[in-house]
Amino acid sequence: MDIHSTTFEIEKFPPPPAVLGIGAIEQHSHHLPISTDYDIAVALSQAVAERLNAFFLPPLPYSDSLVHRGFAGTVYLRPLTLRQVIYDIAESLEEWKVRHVAILNCHGGNFILTPAIREWNLDCRQPQLLHVEAYEGLREVMGQNLHACEVETSLMLYLKPEAVRMDRAVDFLPPHPRSDLSHFSMKTLTPQGVWGYPTKATAEKGKRFFEALLEYCTSRIQELKNQITPP
Repeated sequence: MDIHSTTFEIEKFPPPPAVLGIGAIEQHSHHLPISTDYDIAVALSQAVAERLNAFFLPPLPYSDSLVHRGFAGTVYLRPLTLRQVIYDIAESLEEWKVRHVAILNCHGGNFILTPAIREWNLDCRQPQLLHVEAYEGLREVMGQNLHACEVETSLMLYLKPEAVRMDRAVDFLPPHPRSDLSHFSMKTLTPQGVWGYPTKATAEKGKRFFEALLEYCTSRIQELKNQITPP
């Protein structure tokens, strides 16, 4: 059962859990396409849904990319708009009795998700929203990698190598803490739109990173589901 099923085919089966990835359409320096976060969200959420036998919802291509304003190609939703989109999708799924929706965030700027999902769940609304930050699965690897970096570039070399222009990749680490992104745009802190070391990226690393993300996300979803589901 998937989005290519008919409504009458879907209603024959018990409502499955669902997986909703969240990506972004935003600048990724000179060497990666603006679809990078979305491409990763599609591949990862589809793999997670397959492993968990869950319903794969097409990921959101747009989210909170306000920090990337000023770069051509960036398309953003404001935080409260994203919050309402998540709520509307959840309400739609509740109408066909879906009990759990994993919100799989693949974009670092979506800070609204934590309070939004907390509010939804503490209000005891259905379905339960399971919040998973994908890159928590690479916490030890991320380090100073933040954007258009070794990690994202490696993932894209593995998933969509034809979209990567490694001859254009440049390394840059701004002399600023990440918290400065609460005060300044990405373009102010890194005019080339990169934060990290993309020249270190390889497809082999991308494969390892993707497998680590898949393992983390599936286990985290199962953990959350077991915690909130009565025995």
